[in-house]
Amino acid sequence: MFRSVWLILTIFSTIYISYSKTLTVCKEKCQYSSIKEAISFAENGDTLVIKKGIYKEGNIIVYKSIKILGEGFPVLDGEKKYEIMTVKADNVEIKGLVFQNSGKSYIEDIAALKMESVKNCIVENNKFFNNFWSIYLAKSKECIIRNNYIKGPAVKRKLAEKGVTETAFGNGIHLWHCRFITIENNYISNHRDGIYFEFVKDSVIIGNESENNIRYGLHFMFSHRDVYINNTFRYNGAGVAVMYTKHVYMERNRFEYNWGPATFGLLLKDITDSYIYHNIFYKNTTGMFSDNTVRTVIEENDFIENGWAIRIFSNSTDNLITHNNFIENTFNVVTNSFHNPNRYTENYWSDYKGIDLNKDGIGDIPYRPVSLFGYFTENYPQSIILTRSFFIYLLDLVEKIFPMLIPETLVDNKPLMREFRW
Repeated sequence: MFRSVWLILTIFSTIYISYSKTLTVCKEKCQYSSIKEAISFAENGDTLVIKKGIYKEGNIIVYKSIKILGEGFPVLDGEKKYEIMTVKADNVEIKGLVFQNSGKSYIEDIAALKMESVKNCIVENNKFFNNFWSIYLAKSKECIIRNNYIKGPAVKRKLAEKGVTETAFGNGIHLWHCRFITIENNYISNHRDGIYFEFVKDSVIIGNESENNIRYGLHFMFSHRDVYINNTFRYNGAGVAVMYTKHVYMERNRFEYNWGPATFGLLLKDITDSYIYHNIFYKNTTGMFSDNTVRTVIEENDFIENGWAIRIFSNSTDNLITHNNFIENTFNVVTNSFHNPNRYTENYWSDYKGIDLNKDGIGDIPYRPVSLFGYFTENYPQSIILTRSFFIYLLDLVEKIFPMLIPETLVDNKPLMREFRW
């Protein structure tokens, strides 16, 4: 029985392969000089090979399950007027193309490449320059966006000079109401958000580099059970925002050089039951900002040379902060509460001055990560001008001896004597 089924499937696949064909598009001496014309003659399973050149064809609509392959990186130019390509079929592969100069609209979400209500599509090894939205997926699933180079039109310094707002720019990779999507090894810069997820579930963001974006390197909204691993977020308006979300797994990402008056490496806003593991927060204004974060584990991360390592509001509860390294931050932890509804244990604090008489690697004296000055700056921001003054040193010393203002229960009872190696 199994052999008969295998034979039937083999015959049908052979017939399918034998009937699929390759259509070539180029500017001269080819089957087709137009991509739209080639698509009209193609059938499901065919391959379009587009030769090197510049193609200005308005919006190219792909309504058949075909492969579109570029040879020598042909350029599809939207002339700053059109959406460049819209995919409306399943099982489409797009590789080796350059998308540039898409149109721009505040009414429609015009993109260089838009994919609507599709599944099992692949966008790989393409280049995107000077587009409003670069890649836009809506109501799609089981797609892969991999190894693309995406650079938008925005330069933050020039924006500041011209007074242009972030709403004048779209996102690099934008997903809306999607599921089972893989975003892998892409470079994204100079957009509003590098990567944007809204109502996206069960998806993976892995190995991407998102930098110099106006707002966020990565932005989550109402997106559950997603994973992001081994990504780098640097020099963005803010690194990553995870908002109104549950069951998010964040591992081995780098949040670095995200500087500004209201800037952070990672913003957690209304998230629950998540895991933050093996990440590096380096030289951010605020490493991690937590607002209404509940039942989340923050474990084995490095917070190095940030302004504030962790700013955590009193509505963040039942979280575990353990085995992290806090190294040379201006403030390790600040909060706006006299109480501590979270657990801090076995972290390394570079400014810890305790001793370890029994040589078990754990300090004999508990460590209080919230300083009096940190409390003041959180509640009275203007006091930051007193940073590192002798007066503040005396206040902190008195507060450690006779704690009155800082949360008495916010304490690491088992501070590590050496950095935790992970």
